[in-house]
Amino acid sequence: MDRIDWIPKSGRLRSFGLRPSIGSALFALGTTLIGLAAINADINLLMVLFGLCIGGGVISAFAGWMTLRKIAVTRQSPDVVFAGQPFVMRYVLQSQWKWGAARGVHIAEAQPASGPLLPAEGFIPILKPRETITIEVPMLSRGRGRAPLTAIGLATQFPFAMFTKSVAIPAEHELVIMPALGRLLTDIDAMARISNVVGAEGGSVRQMGDDETYGIREYREGDNPRRIHWRRSARTGQLMVREMSRSASRQMWVALASRVRPGNSDDLQRLELAISCAATVIVDALERGMRVGLLCDGDPLVLMPPGSGRAHRPRLLRELAIRENNTSDDLTPHLLRLSWPSAWRGPCMLFAANERDEVRQAGESLNRLIGSTSIYVPGTAAFSQLFASAGDDRRRRPAAEANRRAARGAA
Repeated sequence: MDRIDWIPKSGRLRSFGLRPSIGSALFALGTTLIGLAAINADINLLMVLFGLCIGGGVISAFAGWMTLRKIAVTRQSPDVVFAGQPFVMRYVLQSQWKWGAARGVHIAEAQPASGPLLPAEGFIPILKPRETITIEVPMLSRGRGRAPLTAIGLATQFPFAMFTKSVAIPAEHELVIMPALGRLLTDIDAMARISNVVGAEGGSVRQMGDDETYGIREYREGDNPRRIHWRRSARTGQLMVREMSRSASRQMWVALASRVRPGNSDDLQRLELAISCAATVIVDALERGMRVGLLCDGDPLVLMPPGSGRAHRPRLLRELAIRENNTSDDLTPHLLRLSWPSAWRGPCMLFAANERDEVRQAGESLNRLIGSTSIYVPGTAAFSQLFASAGDDRRRRPAAEANRRAARGAA
């Protein structure tokens, strides 16, 4: 299936569109020459050929219109989409035509060429009368944020591929693209095992140790080797560890100082890395059974107390996904105005795009109000030791593999 360029760069697709191709221009030129030759030479065979050419052009221009208009389309978008990760958009097409089949149908989202989603289209060879089919179109997002979807476009070049006939089916939907996830290089769970977390009044919230075994699961990176269940591991052929219950839940905070300097593209790039790292920390901590709270400056201010569970994760990631450029709002004044119950206290990881004085002040305030706070800024040693983005991870793997091969060769 050859792709056709039929979605305008603006993404505004007309309700009904007709656009000639380069082949149609050549065909029209040849038809004109045949007609002139037939009239000049008075040759009946050329006259018949001229009429066939005109009929073929008319059929190519208008055939397929009615079948496209009689197609009903329903979009089925995924619940969660991450930036930089491919996903599948499903479309359910139903032909309401009684006798004519739709052939060579292209389907795509009517969106700007510079929109948040990379251009992609699906192809249906034939859609028979009264038939319902489902087509999956692989897609990829350029980055996090909101992706407004306004209409679904259908197009066909059948027959003769001289004209592209298209229709736009209104279907408004907003797709929220979550921040890109990377890989953590350190154990986040260790932060929640701190025995004493200093509070605002100098008190402490004691985190109790393991109480009893309540299950056995597969070994994950960062698990305590002392919990390995050797008998079960020998029986299954893979490492298994004891899952221990806790008498007090572990919790932590993820804070984002999203303020950037106006017109500074480097700050914007570092902010995207910081948001990606914060999202990765949230996902990892929730998978380990920890309670996670989120604090973000900007418009609007976000304050989500520590929570856990399957429903808590998309809420946190959504707030990070829709963060817009912030050039004026500072985090520290909000911290001083808010009240912080003792039940909210726990270690905090503060992410920022730069190491300005206001970020350090926010870190000091969080250290007093919530608990032990660490600041992570892209480009610093602390950030590099904590997080590797998906692109960095792909670049490091070949080098790491080469180093391992060299080490084996030296041995």
